[in-house]
Amino acid sequence: MKLSSLLLGAAMLSLQANAADPLAFLDVMNSPVILGDSIVFRVAAPNASSVSLTGQFMQGSVAMSRNDKGVWSVTVPTPTPDIYPYNFIIDGISVADPGNINIFPNESFKASMLEIPDDNALYTVRDVPHGKIHYNTYKSDVLGQHRNLIVYTPAEYEANPDKNYPVFYLVSGTTDTEEVWFKVGRANTLLDNLIASGEAEPMIVVMPYGYMNNGTPRPS
Repeated sequence: MKLSSLLLGAAMLSLQANAADPLAFLDVMNSPVILGDSIVFRVAAPNASSVSLTGQFMQGSVAMSRNDKGVWSVTVPTPTPDIYPYNFIIDGISVADPGNINIFPNESFKASMLEIPDDNALYTVRDVPHGKIHYNTYKSDVLGQHRNLIVYTPAEYEANPDKNYPVFYLVSGTTDTEEVWFKVGRANTLLDNLIASGEAEPMIVVMPYGYMNNGTPRPS
């Protein structure tokens, strides 16, 4: 069966499922919502018997309350500005927040990310020259596998093709993927800001996929 036929079939099923309301798939719960000194988390789980919130900005977990439409919610104090992973626990199962597009790219847990804005934080995008992020694949002769890596190049890189740049390697740890330093650590934004302020030298940053547990040999 051709791929186009499979895609068409999936589209037809989606339309049938939303026949009563063709725009139902656009009705995504807005979560989290930062309200100054408090944050509201919400998730639609009409068939759940218990839902709670847990995250690195809090101790333990906190129970959420259900309304008559099956939407569970909780309001918690806004933590110190930073980027925090969090997730819901629905009937004992940890799930990411479906209303949040920012996902922590880890292979063992699927958490969402809460970013508390701070104009003075290095992870905040500023009006400075921005470098580029490149997604790449390479062949590891040692592992006998094709591996993923991300490369950051500074804003001036393409205008200086003959310049030699220092290379900084950021290797992901434990079950993190190559995207963690970029999407969570915001390595590109940090360097954009530091280079623009003269606190860092323009450099290339290589962020390889460093997780070794998917059938790859252990170091001797």
